[in-house]
Amino acid sequence: MSHRDPFDVISSTVDLDDPVEHGDAQRFMVNALARVIECLPVTAQSSVLAAKRYLEGAATDSEAIAVRVRLWETIRGRDMSDDPEVLRIRTTICALHGMDAEAPYDKLEYFLFFWERSGLSMVELAGAMFDTYGVVYHDA
Repeated sequence: MSHRDPFDVISSTVDLDDPVEHGDAQRFMVNALARVIECLPVTAQSSVLAAKRYLEGAATDSEAIAVRVRLWETIRGRDMSDDPEVLRIRTTICALHGMDAEAPYDKLEYFLFFWERSGLSMVELAGAMFDTYGVVYHDA
């Protein structure tokens, strides 16, 4: 395990196979994105707000799916690009997926991969990790 890898730090702290932890993983992603919302493309900014509503139960699965589809449309043909804007949109897409239907390990790992690759603040990510999981993460 690497203490420099945020996924390793989280997965060594909590059992991501435990369905109880799925909600925390979702909250972590939304909280982290809310901390850097001004750094996201405009389409992703409004999607973070939709993810927050979904997390709070104020938006339906159908609404979350519609927002995800809109984001995918925004990056159509560029979805495999390393462009920071595309990676930030993909980070937001991860936060709009429910944690119960698919492997939470994969969603969280993709989220963190896209976050780091896009150049979003690791300090803000560390703050969200502490707020959600109570762990201290140091990038260096």
